[in-house]
Amino acid sequence: MPQNRRVLEPAALLAGPRGRRLCLELAGLAADAVATESCGTGQDSGGFGSARFYAAYNRDPDRGTSTVLFGPGAEQPVPNPTAQDVAALLEAVPLPTLTESLLLEALSSTVNSARYWQEPDGDDVLAATPAMRRALHRFAQQLADSPLTHWWTSPLEPAAQWNAAFVADPPRPPAPKGNTAETLTQWRLETPQDEANAVRERPSDPTSNWSGDWWSRPPWALPTSTRMMHGTELGPVRLGPVGLWLVEDGFGEDEAVLEALIPPAKARIYEIDSPEDWARLCREHSLEVTASKRQDWYRTTGRNGKWLMPDWSMLKEKYDAVHLTMGGYLTTAGREITIDEKYSSVLAGWDPDATYWLCEVPADAPSRQTWRQDPDGLSWAPQGDRPRCRTAPERGQWIYNVQGYRVSEVTTVLGHGEELWQRASKDVLTWKVKTRSGFSVDTPGPVVEGQNVNVTASLLGVKVVEPVQVVAVVDTPDRSGFAYRTLPGHPVSGEEAFIVHRDGDAVHLSIRSLTRAAPQQPWHGLFPVLLMVQKLVRWRYFRALR
Repeated sequence: MPQNRRVLEPAALLAGPRGRRLCLELAGLAADAVATESCGTGQDSGGFGSARFYAAYNRDPDRGTSTVLFGPGAEQPVPNPTAQDVAALLEAVPLPTLTESLLLEALSSTVNSARYWQEPDGDDVLAATPAMRRALHRFAQQLADSPLTHWWTSPLEPAAQWNAAFVADPPRPPAPKGNTAETLTQWRLETPQDEANAVRERPSDPTSNWSGDWWSRPPWALPTSTRMMHGTELGPVRLGPVGLWLVEDGFGEDEAVLEALIPPAKARIYEIDSPEDWARLCREHSLEVTASKRQDWYRTTGRNGKWLMPDWSMLKEKYDAVHLTMGGYLTTAGREITIDEKYSSVLAGWDPDATYWLCEVPADAPSRQTWRQDPDGLSWAPQGDRPRCRTAPERGQWIYNVQGYRVSEVTTVLGHGEELWQRASKDVLTWKVKTRSGFSVDTPGPVVEGQNVNVTASLLGVKVVEPVQVVAVVDTPDRSGFAYRTLPGHPVSGEEAFIVHRDGDAVHLSIRSLTRAAPQQPWHGLFPVLLMVQKLVRWRYFRALR
C-alpha cells in the first residue's frame, strides 16, 4: 500500500491522456478569457482557438461522420493547421488566473471527453503531439505549482466521504441487491465467464468491430464516495462532492441524493496516485481479460497484446477500499500501463477522487439530502436553495472578479424628479427595459423571482429565443430592478441586471452583466459578434426608460 504522497509533476501530467487534455482545456479557457476581455474586437489570442478547432477536427477519427461542420462557410475548404502551427499560436496565450470555478470547468470538460471504447478524439490526438506537449508544459507547471491543486494528490479522508446517487428520468435499472461480499463473488464468477465467451466468439483481430465491458473499475454496485468540496471565491460555500461534478460517460442527470458514509475505523485504503500504483495492484491479484477487452483497449491505446485487470474479489482480503486521487486519474486513466514483459492494463471508467469500498460501509441517514444542478450547468446546490445571484441588484457597490467572464457595469442618468422615479421604477419591473428595446417576452407581467421567461430578439435578421431565469428582484424606496441568468439555449452564458436607483433628485439606470461564450455552436464561435451587439443594445436600454 503506497504511503508516500507524490508531488504533482508537470511531466507526469503530460504523460497521461487526461492530464494533457486538462492542460489543453485550460489553455482554451485562457484564450477565451483574452477574447472576452477584448470587448468583442474579434481578437482570438493570435488565432489559437480557431487553429485548435480545425487541427482537432482534421485529426478526429469521426471526422465527416459523427463529427461534422455546419453553418455558414461549412462548404468551403477546411483549414488544416499543423500541430506546430497551433503550438506556436499557443505561445501567445497568457496563463490564466487559476480559480476554483475555472479548474472545475476545465476538469469537467476533461472528464466528459474521456472515451475508452473508441479512438481518442481530435483534441486528445492534438494534445499528444510532441509540439503541443512542449507548448502545454507551462500550463502543466502552473497546475503543479498552484495551492488549489494540492488536494489532488492527498490521500482519502475517511471522515468526509459522500455518496452521490443520481436520479435518472426514466430511472436506471437498480443495482443488484446484496452485500459487498456477494457482489464481489458474483463479479468473480461472471468476469472469467465473459472472458471465456469472448475467446470463443470474438475474432483475435484487435481492429475488428467489437465492443463490450471496457471498464476496469470495481463492480458498480459497490459503495462509492468522493470528498466534499468547499469553495471560497464568493465566501465559504459547499460546492458538493467531487462525484457530482466529474463523471465519466455520464447521462447528464441534474439531480442527486447525497449521503455521508461511515467508513470502518482504521480502514485499510489503497491509494492509486500514479500508473505504477495501478500496475502494483494488478501484480498483487489480477485476471486476464485479453479477449473481452482486446478491441476496446486497442482502440484507446493502439496496443495489440495481452491485458490484465485487478481481481477485486481477492484484493478485498487486504484492502477495505481503493481510492483514485485526482492526480492518479490525470496521470493514469486511459493509457497503457505495463505490468510485465507480457501483460499491460488500462485504468478505465473510474471517476477522479472516487473510492470504491470493498467492505460494508453504512450511510449516515440524517445526512441524506437532495441536490440539484443549475440549468446552466455551472453549479450544484441543495434542493430548496435559491439560485445564487451574482450581479447583486440590491447593492449599490458591486465587485465581481471571476476568471472567464466579461464583467461590465454602466450607469446613465435618466433624468430628475419624483414623477420620473415613479414611472421608471415601475416600468423596469414589468420588462419594459426589454420590450421598449425591440425584444418581446412571453410573460410580460411583473418580474417574479424564480420565473423562467423566453425573451425573443432579432439578431442579423433571425428571430432568436433567449431563455432566462429571474434570480433576484429589488423594490425599495430608492432602488428598483431585477437580475436574470441565462438558461441553456441562450446565445451567451452569464447574468444581467437592470437597476433603477436615485440619488437625491437624480434618477439613474445601471446595467450590470457577466458574459462569456455559450458552450454550444454556432453561438460559441459568434461570441465576438454577440459582444458588439450587446454594446449596441445597451444604448437602447438607456433610452427605454427615459
